[in-house]
Amino acid sequence: MREDQAEAAARLLCAARGSEPITELPAACRPHSDADAYQIQDAVVRRLGEAIGGWKVGAASPTTEAFCAPIYARMIRPSPAAYAAGELRLIAIEGEIAFRLGHDLPPRAQPYERSEVTRDATLHPAIEVVDSRFVDPRALVRPSMLADNYANGGLVHGAAVRDWPMLDLAATRITITEDSQPFADSNAGVARDPVAALVDFANLMRTRGGAKAGIFVTTGSWTGMAFTRHGTKISADFGPLGRVDIAFAAG
Repeated sequence: MREDQAEAAARLLCAARGSEPITELPAACRPHSDADAYQIQDAVVRRLGEAIGGWKVGAASPTTEAFCAPIYARMIRPSPAAYAAGELRLIAIEGEIAFRLGHDLPPRAQPYERSEVTRDATLHPAIEVVDSRFVDPRALVRPSMLADNYANGGLVHGAAVRDWPMLDLAATRITITEDSQPFADSNAGVARDPVAALVDFANLMRTRGGAKAGIFVTTGSWTGMAFTRHGTKISADFGPLGRVDIAFAAG
């Protein structure tokens, strides 16, 4: 993708944050690959002047190529957290397991190994807050969603889990309530090993400038995407991993 095309797409996505959402990017500046989408992500960050405090990493299945998208630092909050009405438009939530890197993972040619990535990392229960600059992100192909940070709006994390490498993460069960009523759960299971997703992130970033100690990496939904609204309170119980609480202010 040419630089002027990426900048044109970024201009539209930035404008949609403060006005009406868009249906799709025009054909003249629409991304057709992950590389195009990453170029647009970078252009949006430059235009907004945002600091990146975390990343989301995902893949449709264990055999599908992983992707990553930035989470802006001002939208990452410890639980219990609150978001003002004007901070989000389309609100959905996903219960996830997140990590916080304990040391820098600089760019390099050699792939990172699991032990290198997890060393000193902390694990946190988390809720990814989904938002979009598109009218309906579910109607889009992957590159367009990825250009818009793959519909990320924010991240709320619980306290670090002690001795997490000793836990059977596959046995994690998550139940989520909306205003104290059953809302979502992890009964359908998770698509990926969260630690494998973290390693995928490290290897995606080793050619994109690396990753710094202290950033959060959230590793994919355990509960599916559940749409909520302004004026609700969401609580996620992760059992022995802890809990996460969010209040979305009324509009």
